[in-house]
Amino acid sequence: MSVSSRQARVACAISLVLLLANCGDPSGPAPKPGVRAVAGAGITDTVDAQPLQALVVEVRGENGALRSGVVVRFETTPASQGPYYFEPSVAVCPLSALNCAFGGLLAIDTTDANGRALVMVRMGRIAGPGAVRLLVPEFGYADSATYTITPGAAAAVRAIGADPGLDIGATATMSGRVVDRYENARTETPTLSLGPGTAVTLNAATGAVTGREMGTQWVFMRYNSLVDSARVRVVPPGRILVWSSNEQVVRLVNLNGSDERTIVTNFASDLGAFPQFDPTRQRIAFHSGSEFYGGPPNKLIVVDTTAGSRRDIGPAVTGFSTIMSTRYLADGTVLVVAIRSSDIAHPDWSVWRVATDNAVTFVAALPELEYLYGGADISHDGTRVAYVASYNNPPELRVLNVSSGSTIVLDTYGNSPRWSAQDDRLVYLVTPGGYAQYGGVATVINANGSGRRVLGTADFSPGISWSPDGNYVIGRASEDQNLRLLRVSDGAFVSLRFPVGTGCCHDYWQPDWR
Repeated sequence: MSVSSRQARVACAISLVLLLANCGDPSGPAPKPGVRAVAGAGITDTVDAQPLQALVVEVRGENGALRSGVVVRFETTPASQGPYYFEPSVAVCPLSALNCAFGGLLAIDTTDANGRALVMVRMGRIAGPGAVRLLVPEFGYADSATYTITPGAAAAVRAIGADPGLDIGATATMSGRVVDRYENARTETPTLSLGPGTAVTLNAATGAVTGREMGTQWVFMRYNSLVDSARVRVVPPGRILVWSSNEQVVRLVNLNGSDERTIVTNFASDLGAFPQFDPTRQRIAFHSGSEFYGGPPNKLIVVDTTAGSRRDIGPAVTGFSTIMSTRYLADGTVLVVAIRSSDIAHPDWSVWRVATDNAVTFVAALPELEYLYGGADISHDGTRVAYVASYNNPPELRVLNVSSGSTIVLDTYGNSPRWSAQDDRLVYLVTPGGYAQYGGVATVINANGSGRRVLGTADFSPGISWSPDGNYVIGRASEDQNLRLLRVSDGAFVSLRFPVGTGCCHDYWQPDWR
C-alpha cells in the first residue's frame, strides 16, 4: 500500500469519527418537523406559583432543521371549574414582564438562531390540570405544554351539606373540607362537633346527624384554628299547602323543604288566596281575583290534589264580587265569607253556602266586618265563624254561631284568626300597643275565650295555621320573610327554608297543614 493510500484511509477514519461525534448514530430517527416544548413543561406547582424555569419551545422545518425567525403563539386554555373559571388555567407573559398576571391569555415570541422561543408562565388559581397551546401559524404546527396545579396552603374550612332540614328521627350526612385561599379543596379532613342544644345527635366519625326533637342546632367543622358551621333544622314530619304571591302559584311541599309540587299557577287575589284543605286533605279551596284594585271579581276555585281536577266557580254563577275566606265541608259544599253585591237583602260581608250544583244560599251576616286581609275563618265543621269586627272601637275578635246568630268576643286588637283542626282553639295575630290588619304576634286562645297565651315576640304576616294534632302552628315571620314553625306548648320555633334552584328561598304565605 502506498503512502498516499494509507493517508487517505486515515483521513476517512477521522472523518467518520467526527461525523459520529457530531451527528450521532446515522441509523437513528431524524428530527421531525413541528413545535415542541424542550424545557419548562410538565411542572407541578401550587396555585399562583411562577416557576423560575421559562417555557422553552423549539421549531423545526420540513427537513427537521431548526428554524429561526419564526413566530410562535403561546395561548392559554381556560380553567375547567371553580369560581375563577373565566381565567386561564396557566397564565403566560413575555420574559420582560415583571409579574406574570392572571390575565395573561396570550404571549408571542420569535425563534432565535437556535430555533427557540420562550415565555414565562404562572400557575392559575384553580387546582387541577393546566395547559398552554403552542402554535406556529406559518407552518400550521400545534402542540401543548401541560402543567399540574396543586392547592395552596390551608386557609379555611367549608361546611358541606349546610342548613339541611330534617324530620324528627331522620338522618343526614354532614362533612367539611379544608380549602386554600381560592376555595380549592385540600386532602385534610375537618373534625365535627355539636354546638349547644338537644335537637340532633352526631356521629362524629361518620358525620351522621339524626333529628331528635324540634329545634335548631349547629354542627361545627374544625381543622386546627380554622372553623365553619352548619345549621340543622329539625321539624316534625309534615306536608303543607302554601301560596307564593310573587310567583302566583299554590304548592305542596314538605316541612323539611323536600318534594315540592306545584298545584295551581297564574292566579292572585287582593285579599290573599288562603288555600285550605277539605276534611279528606285531598281537595283544596281558595279564591282568586283583584276587584278592589280594578281587576276581575273574585272566583272560587276547588282543586283535587290527587286527581288534578279543578272546579272554577266564577262570579257569573255565584254573584260574589269579593271573597275573604272559604271552607270546603265534608258534604262537598263550600262555605264562603264574601260580598254578594247582587243580593239586595244581604249586600255586606256574610257567610254563604255554595252547593255541589253551584246554588248559592245565604247563611249568616257578619256585622261590623270590613274589607280586611285575612279577617275571617270558618270552622272545619262549618258551625262557627271567627272574624274581626274592625268597625268596632276597639276592633274585636269575635266568634259567630252560624245557627243561632249569637257572637262572643274573644279579644281586642286581634286579626287573622285560624281554627285548629279540632275547632277547639284559635290562633290569631295581635299587634302590641294597637290594631293592625296586616299581622302581629301569634296568640292562642280557647274557643270559649279562656286560656289566652302569647307565643313569643315575633311578628307574623296574616295567615297562620295549625298542625293536625294541634301541637304546632306555622306562619310567615315578617322579620325574615320565611315560614316559621312554633311549638304551642312553649313557643319554641324553627325557621323553615324552601330553596330555589339559584339559592334561597321561596317566599311562601298562608300555609295549611295536610
